Amino acid sequence: MDFNFQIYHDFVWGFWPGIIVVFGVGFFVGYLASFLGLGGGFIYTPFFHSFFHLTAVQAVAVSLAQMPVSSLSGLFVYYKNNKIRWKQGFLLLVTSIPSAQYTAYKFGRFEDTELGKQLYYGIPLSEFIYLIVFTFFLGILAIYNLITALKRRRKYYQSLELQSEISYPTSKAYSLNSSSNSSKNTNLDPSTNREKFDSFSFSTKSVMIVLFTGIFFGLFSSLFGIGGGFLAVPLFVYYFRMSPVEAVATSFLGIFLTSFGTSVLFFMQGKLHLELALVGSFGGIFGARIGSLKAVNAKPYSILLVTATFQFLVVVWYVLGKLPKF
Repeated sequence: MDFNFQIYHDFVWGFWPGIIVVFGVGFFVGYLASFLGLGGGFIYTPFFHSFFHLTAVQAVAVSLAQMPVSSLSGLFVYYKNNKIRWKQGFLLLVTSIPSAQYTAYKFGRFEDTELGKQLYYGIPLSEFIYLIVFTFFLGILAIYNLITALKRRRKYYQSLELQSEISYPTSKAYSLNSSSNSSKNTNLDPSTNREKFDSFSFSTKSVMIVLFTGIFFGLFSSLFGIGGGFLAVPLFVYYFRMSPVEAVATSFLGIFLTSFGTSVLFFMQGKLHLELALVGSFGGIFGARIGSLKAVNAKPYSILLVTATFQFLVVVWYVLGKLPKF
């Protein structure tokens, strides 16, 4: 494979604007990826697919290739703040890495087959399937994350009201709230949540759930370049009772290792444009650093709310601009 920057001349505004835009998108993706615990491919993959006219496999390959470098910056911040839960993260990798490798191998080869090249509604069948599946699943995830974020936002402000009443109680309010205070504050007190986490014991059921999730983590990472964090983060939050930032940090560990191995495979298949990944990764280093610092102090609901917002934007973009008009 020739390593040159010729592809930047294909950008609509020219060579140097292409360099600057890819760097800026890399910064933005790195920020969102480390803040949300996702691979950032829900922005990166459509961007390269649309503005550099890469095939679906090539766009996914570039999206994955910038993750290992930029994610190191975010992982360092999470590590310093003791937010990574190593046991759950490495357990997820047991199945996510083989799944990602297998999917990348099959996905990369399908594009070059006669069936994959067959035109369907004016575009190759491999592109058509990718666009439909990507848009469908991303839309479902956007709705799910939005509903979850709004519920967490409501609970967050309810907790603030409850804490205000406890801090300045009337005799009546105090008598009514004191009996329920301990139970309601269980989910609000970080130290209590930490005790819950520390007391969590691995069972056969919990291990199987993580391993099963890891399969889809790797599958979606290789198929869409989105890291699989949209599956791991809810699992870690609701099943393992992690805080949102702990779930993001642990998911980010999986994204780093899974994307590294898959990027090597795409490179060996000749699907990876290193010049795009290099510039994007450089911007992602700075973005991931800032995003992870932001996530450490983020409100409990904000991570999911931002995720849902950007997922909706990408879905609208694909529906209006990329999907064939039936």
